[in-house]
Amino acid sequence: MAAKILLMSDIHITEPGNQIIGLDPAARFRRCLEHAAEHHADAAHLFIMGDLAHHGRVSQYEIFKQCLADQPFPVTLMLGNHDKRGAFAEVFPECAAGFRHGRHSFGETDVLFLDTLDEQAHDRHSGRLCHARLDWLQTQLTASKRPLVILSHHHMLRSGFDGMDAIHLRNGTEVADMIAASGRCQMVINGHIHRIIVSSYRGVTHAMIKSPCHQMPMVLGAGASSLSVAEPGGYGVLLLDPLSPLLHHVDVDLPECPVAFDGES
Repeated sequence: MAAKILLMSDIHITEPGNQIIGLDPAARFRRCLEHAAEHHADAAHLFIMGDLAHHGRVSQYEIFKQCLADQPFPVTLMLGNHDKRGAFAEVFPECAAGFRHGRHSFGETDVLFLDTLDEQAHDRHSGRLCHARLDWLQTQLTASKRPLVILSHHHMLRSGFDGMDAIHLRNGTEVADMIAASGRCQMVINGHIHRIIVSSYRGVTHAMIKSPCHQMPMVLGAGASSLSVAEPGGYGVLLLDPLSPLLHHVDVDLPECPVAFDGES
């Protein structure tokens, strides 16, 4: 059976008593972890794709770390625009060296995870791959001919949400061109937008997943990047396959609905 990988993004941990639109990010995160452990215990790995803490504070990373204490999966932590490298390194010193990018191999497929955080961004929330990170990516893309899935916090392509597109990966088209030119990448997956979106660029699928906490409302066009709605939280389930990987999305704690069979499919 294909390797199963779990994907969560945009956790946005806050201190106790500080909610986001009436939601407790830590409680929502724990619920998604519990759900994943119950329903996908056979997963090989969990990638958490940035925005671990809402304000990038040491106290928030400590709560985030406590949430992870009892979950059963090997975990890779990525950084997003709400994260702060210094505070993150205080709580996770084993992750402090260099950029938070790397590669894991699962069967016949490689998974690359990118570090798109730019703490010098004038708008504070857009991302960028500097020359060093672009060089690293190019080396990884040409290192072998194995199928590849790439994980990124920031989105590279237009989403249709103007506020979010103003804080995307600023050199996203350049990066997407590099990825497509390699001929290896099956899929690019990112968070950041808190919404399920699928697009294609030069033959490569680009997909976005929801947050365990709050979501982007379905208001296309003009609108602030801070718009949020209390839809169910969720996470991605990625089934790796050298010919055709599959990305599913799990909504956690949807209202109960009766299951009916009409004899047809």
